[in-house]
Amino acid sequence: MTRRAFLAAARAAVACTAVACTLALAGCGSLAKIGTAGHYPPAKSFTVAGRVTTVVIDGGGSSIDVTGASRSSVGVSEQASYSKSPPVATHVLSGTTLTLSYTCPSEVICGVSYTVQVPSGVTLRASTGAGAITLTSLSGPVTARADAGLITAVDLRSATANLKSNAGGVVATFAAAPAAVQASTNLGPITLTVPGTVAYKISTHTLIGTSTITVRKSATSSHAITASSDVGSISISPS
Repeated sequence: MTRRAFLAAARAAVACTAVACTLALAGCGSLAKIGTAGHYPPAKSFTVAGRVTTVVIDGGGSSIDVTGASRSSVGVSEQASYSKSPPVATHVLSGTTLTLSYTCPSEVICGVSYTVQVPSGVTLRASTGAGAITLTSLSGPVTARADAGLITAVDLRSATANLKSNAGGVVATFAAAPAAVQASTNLGPITLTVPGTVAYKISTHTLIGTSTITVRKSATSSHAITASSDVGSISISPS
């Protein structure tokens, strides 16, 4: 296939799947609710006793919301949804690593949405199949993965952040100049806002879309930003 044919096919695919992608961003739980009765019991909340330095969240197919807070413990709220049998949610503290996950029986609606508060400096690794990931006021290293969903980060003070959405996009605002940021998506835009007090070593890549860089750039800077979107525009601007 020639490059011209590839670009035409990609544009056609984007147009044809726009509605489907919009629905996917809402998460599997939201999609399943359409025309299907389900159970949505009150959320279960708990505090994790013990020192936690790393939080791992396997969101399955639901949303994840993590906020950094002035607290010494991790607070968790789990919102289950299901059509017949409830999901089985687990939390395991191994050493100083807390892992949150759940399993589901085979049914139309099943998932657990997480709302988590973490102490300052905690390392976060969050992933979900179909659902949004929202990160607020975090200061520890961050890794976020969404197969289909928007990743939104606000007031980040993390030195390192690795944000990837296969179909959705990445929108991140940093309150402190990061040392290393990697943001990528196969389908969707990337918008990064970083302090303009320093220059950044920047690398961008997009097949269909434009890259708009308005921050100061330096090939020798110790602050590096890498952004890649196959189909979607990239914007990196100063706050």
